[in-house]
Amino acid sequence: MAGWLNLMPTGHVVPDTAAKVGPGVWEQQVNAGVSLHFSFEFDNPKTFAGSITHRAVGELGLFGVACLRHTVHRRPDDLTRAADASFLLTLQLAGTKQVTQDGRATTLRAGEFALYDSEQPLTFDVSDDYRSVNVRFRKATVGAHDAAAFAHLVARRFSADHGIAPVVWSTILSLGSLAPAHQPAGILLAGNVLDMTATMLRAHAGIAEPAGSDDRLRRRQAVQAYIDARLSDPDLRVETIAAACFVSVRHLHALFRDSGHTVAGWIRHRRVEACKADLANPAARDVPVAAIGARWGFGDPSHFGQVFKATAGVTPAEFRRRALA
Repeated sequence: MAGWLNLMPTGHVVPDTAAKVGPGVWEQQVNAGVSLHFSFEFDNPKTFAGSITHRAVGELGLFGVACLRHTVHRRPDDLTRAADASFLLTLQLAGTKQVTQDGRATTLRAGEFALYDSEQPLTFDVSDDYRSVNVRFRKATVGAHDAAAFAHLVARRFSADHGIAPVVWSTILSLGSLAPAHQPAGILLAGNVLDMTATMLRAHAGIAEPAGSDDRLRRRQAVQAYIDARLSDPDLRVETIAAACFVSVRHLHALFRDSGHTVAGWIRHRRVEACKADLANPAARDVPVAAIGARWGFGDPSHFGQVFKATAGVTPAEFRRRALA
């Protein structure tokens, strides 16, 4: 194993040992933990042992695996199960794994990693005494240009000792030690990890130019997700958003320059859309209009009415009447 990996606290992310578990239970645990559907073959199903841990941090899904020998497939039938189009990185900590995808096969040993694609058939042949840490991220988070380039990297072996890979993987392993109380910081850190991961993969794909518009789109989408999670906060301001996302106010405005909305305009737009959904919901028929506005950050009923009418063309009460007619 790469020397620096020996010093990392992998126990927070990857189980130290495999526990005896039935093949059916193992299939359920893996498919739930990875949020993809896999099929399995076992040499010795009666003696099989495996343990998996998983958690989500921001846009990243982290899961660690310790297990005995078996084979894992993503067959064409498995690909039809609903799932976000994603890339997954797998770093070998112990044992070996042969990754077969897109007409290529490579064998990973400790200190090596590979990329695979949720939208292509796949086979893993896993050895005994196997341990790995794995990261899943949606293709949309890296943009269409990078996603197309990264698709050519699947089932290729890379060393975790070269380039920025040690920094990327040590940070990924550190994410697993974050306590739940530090989740907000973890979300921001996960965004930085995703940036580093994309930079690492761009280097392997031979992409020298900056990420450009796709990167700006991804960064804006991350800010929009942050805003969406806090629409109910009446004190949500451009300055606090910029500080939370570790960008300047000027840079934040620049991210929205070609989006059709200013930052403040986007907040108003999303709040009005959320109010529309509540006003059109029969189950919320008896909730006062002002209460719905307050629920989504409009503290002043008069201001809510003005903003809603300017956006929707009718008052909130009229919108509700038409929606529930």
